[in-house]
Amino acid sequence: MKNIIFYIIFVILTFNTSCLKKQNLDADDLGPAIAPIEITKALGTGFGAFDLNDIKANEFNSYVLTQKVQDSYIETLEQQDLTIESSVNTIDKLSLDLVLAKIKYSGGQSSQSTRKWHKDCLKSEGKAACVSSSQANTMADNDEPTFMFLVFQSLAFGSCVAEGKYPETCHQLIVRDFKYKVPQSAAAQHQCADADNCYINARKVEFDMIRNYLLDKDGKPKRTHYTMIISKEVPFLSRVLQFCSRSLYEISNSQQKILADLCYNVNNYAFGN
Repeated sequence: MKNIIFYIIFVILTFNTSCLKKQNLDADDLGPAIAPIEITKALGTGFGAFDLNDIKANEFNSYVLTQKVQDSYIETLEQQDLTIESSVNTIDKLSLDLVLAKIKYSGGQSSQSTRKWHKDCLKSEGKAACVSSSQANTMADNDEPTFMFLVFQSLAFGSCVAEGKYPETCHQLIVRDFKYKVPQSAAAQHQCADADNCYINARKVEFDMIRNYLLDKDGKPKRTHYTMIISKEVPFLSRVLQFCSRSLYEISNSQQKILADLCYNVNNYAFGN
């Protein structure tokens, strides 16, 4: 994530920033804080049971990561294709062997890598702590697989707590259930005869998070707007169909802040067995 942010700043500095639309996420009145349990309910009921046993061999997930700067243009940063070769469950651990293919885009160029990974996820009170290892030993090719269920877990269970070492509050929760049009490439997974007219039940959840322990150059708490589309009708690894974060990023040696969106969008998936 840090490298992506650096890339955003580099892109902005190569353009005439004076013509960019001025935005300030900190200026709005966010209203009262939302109880953490409300975030958990909104996300949890849309995602379904958070059960690592639902990750099966031969499950497949593909996403595309994009960025949008100052509400202007959308640029693709990477695509990840992940296939579970084997899934072994015990009472306290899930062990996965997987094949990971990534394509990264930068400056009009692309680079691709394919590698096998082993991942152990320790189970504890419905949460997962996962550790990866790879057949490759070079640090230059040490790009770990991204699991969006871990991002979901961090937000759904234990975020938005105003006390403690890392106090944060959440505001303006919006929840909407709707029919989601599945990617054409995944329509066969739902026995849809018409790939252009294939829908599943999904939920869209949006909220703002204020991190009171993390201040910007103006002394204001950092604010992020999250948007997630989730569904329990797709494979476990793809239940976060879309994850977007919108934040203001600072530019070195400048008082200007740049508004940027990062979005993970699932574009294909397959159920395991």
